[in-house]
Amino acid sequence: MSDEEQIPECAINAAGGSEWYERLYAEACDGSVAVPWDHGEPTPYLVTWLRERFPKGIGSGRSVLIGAAYGDDAELVASYGFDVVGFDVSAAAVAAARARHPDSVVDYRLADLLDLPVGWRQAFDLVVECTTLQSMPQALHMRGAAGAASLCAEGGEVLVIARCPGVDDPPGPPFLLPRGEVESVAVGGVRLMRLRRIPMRGGDRWVGEFTRPADC
Repeated sequence: MSDEEQIPECAINAAGGSEWYERLYAEACDGSVAVPWDHGEPTPYLVTWLRERFPKGIGSGRSVLIGAAYGDDAELVASYGFDVVGFDVSAAAVAAARARHPDSVVDYRLADLLDLPVGWRQAFDLVVECTTLQSMPQALHMRGAAGAASLCAEGGEVLVIARCPGVDDPPGPPFLLPRGEVESVAVGGVRLMRLRRIPMRGGDRWVGEFTRPADC
């Protein structure tokens, strides 16, 4: 596991609460720590997936980015023409995303994947989850997966990108998802279309594609 993927020790004892995320981003704002999943650019395989899925560079509809952090992924999705909501459980992260992208069309919001606004239920055509679940303790993975699924509209898609666990990885954090936990996004009428293991520098990635058929 690379150093930049290490999650601060406070996460181990935080039981998945929002407090440690808020502390992390607040300390990052004053330069005390670095946010381990912030690389100053979009998630690499999200770039690849969007190019393959929308070869003309044009998408449509509403999209939501789970755990939007500083907004690099959200801005990328918005560049394809989606009406994007990017949410994070940390108010400091939301403020930082707005500051990093002052002219953005993305709607950056404060929200909790485990307690989502009722109005977001089945409200998005493209749901993007990149490594947020693996930042949460394993006991919360199933609830987080169900939250992600609940956002998907009829006929919509859910994209999940997560690092695959390896034999030499410590138990966490990050709390890497085995195949079955990625597949658990297929819940509440959402179905798995394809799940691939993609070799990448720094560790293989799960890329899961899900949909909510219009008849559900």
